[in-house]
Amino acid sequence: MGHCDINTTLERAGLSKTSQRVAVLTALVHAETPLSARDILQRVSGEGRINKVTVYRILASFKAGSIVREIATDHGENFFEMACRHNPTHPHFYCRACRSLACLPTAGNQERWLREYRTAEEAIETVAINFTGLCRRCRKEIARNPAGRLKGPPGERRSSP
Repeated sequence: MGHCDINTTLERAGLSKTSQRVAVLTALVHAETPLSARDILQRVSGEGRINKVTVYRILASFKAGSIVREIATDHGENFFEMACRHNPTHPHFYCRACRSLACLPTAGNQERWLREYRTAEEAIETVAINFTGLCRRCRKEIARNPAGRLKGPPGERRSSP
């Protein structure tokens, strides 16, 4: 990604520029896929005094300022991605086995749906289209191992295929 200007993004959201906000926003702007708070913390751990609580507070302020979108999963670990013109709303695929999240191409009907519903009585605040299942890699691994057990420690998330 890397299209959004950090300073302008914070300013438009009415947030002051701190080294911690800049570090978290930089991680999100340059991410190729949505990131969990844990992913973000790993990427910014060398950026001074920042801990898990700080990351969650920053993400909450970014969400309130419409800087990021939060993507909920069935396992309780949510992911975050930029909510900007360079990254329009699009569907995601969450693998329930390896717990990876992948962006999917925008469905052709999304913009039409939004136009139609904006003229209706409802006030749309968010749009989320998420699919859950088994990714290609996990399906292949399960096919090779009929017992259905995936290798790796339980709860460990692998990166997207």
